[in-house]
Amino acid sequence: MRTNVLLILTVMDCERRPAKNQDFEQDIPAGREIRAGASRPPCETEPPQLRSRNENNPYHRGARLYELGLTLPVISLIRRQEARVVGALINRYARDLRRVLEVGPGTGFYTRDLAEKFGEVVAVEDSAQMAQILKARFARTPNVTVLNCDFMSLAAKDKFDLGVAIGVLDYVADPAAFVKKMCTLAQKAVILTAPQRGLWGKCFASAAKLRKISVYCHARHVPSEWAPQWHCTITEVGLKTPLTKGLTLVSVLEPR
Repeated sequence: MRTNVLLILTVMDCERRPAKNQDFEQDIPAGREIRAGASRPPCETEPPQLRSRNENNPYHRGARLYELGLTLPVISLIRRQEARVVGALINRYARDLRRVLEVGPGTGFYTRDLAEKFGEVVAVEDSAQMAQILKARFARTPNVTVLNCDFMSLAAKDKFDLGVAIGVLDYVADPAAFVKKMCTLAQKAVILTAPQRGLWGKCFASAAKLRKISVYCHARHVPSEWAPQWHCTITEVGLKTPLTKGLTLVSVLEPR
């Protein structure tokens, strides 16, 4: 049973967000902007020598495997539960806000919804393979800009209304620094997810460890400590039962 769970969650690792693919790195250098329609550069990147990748990101390879993993029943269920909460939040903020920064869009699961409901979406994707897929999918979407670079190495001078980072903090060793930067750029609200400590979190982390990837799980109260000047609301989703904690913490940060 334990082996089956780990095998399922190894594929499930593809549901959250990259070893480098040299072919794609040559096609899309780190930090290169891939235009999917927006008319002006919304961000500036650091000089080439300062650019970096999150080497702990499991999706530098296997972007197609990522999408295959989403079709597995367990992963599909977790994604649907997450999407109900995240989708409702997107709808809530779409009424008043215009510009969105999406970090770690993957292959565009939430990008499409954001593009339909907001005036401008800037998607920052660390994986060159996934950025290539995003470029193709949103080539005809004029309000989406794709940037292929690591978010933490991005020198962004623009401001956004909303920041979104779904499935990214799973692999970030310093979430407080990441969230601080998100809150600096997004003036009205930030939506993010992180895996929760518990049975499912342990299974997820164990499966990722087989691939030499570190998954960082957190206690439920921790996201509120990442941005103490912002009000934090947390919703627990993902296989939550009377006996187990949910896998995912969906957090919303708003200025106090």
